[in-house]
Amino acid sequence: MQKHLQIICVVSLLRVLAEFALGAWVSLVALGWDGEGFLAYHPTAHPEVGDRAAFYILGVGLLLLGLIRLVQVVGVFAVGSWARVLGQWLGWVDFLTPLTLPLGLWALQVYRHPDTIQVFRPRQAASADQVSV
Repeated sequence: MQKHLQIICVVSLLRVLAEFALGAWVSLVALGWDGEGFLAYHPTAHPEVGDRAAFYILGVGLLLLGLIRLVQVVGVFAVGSWARVLGQWLGWVDFLTPLTLPLGLWALQVYRHPDTIQVFRPRQAASADQVSV
């Protein structure tokens, strides 16, 4: 399971990059909605009233999801006990789209496995009477 955990971290880092890039691009398109230049919306298209707000929401949502995923990956590398729970929640979020559903199933299988639970179990400091000299 350790190998699966490492591979999930690498895949998550790639997804962070993709979510940041896509979120930034969508947000920049929303910023340049009425402007001119390469960020301007295509002049032949006829966007509806709420489209610009939808682009803002989608862009910021992707950036926020990428940030949460980055925090989770850092937590896995630091072996924080909270990172396993956050990884499970992100696995459930992956159920929202058919493209990420297999990744969500894989994440839930890895983060709920007993070996992974053992890795993320909080370390307890030994008391003075438990330490043998």
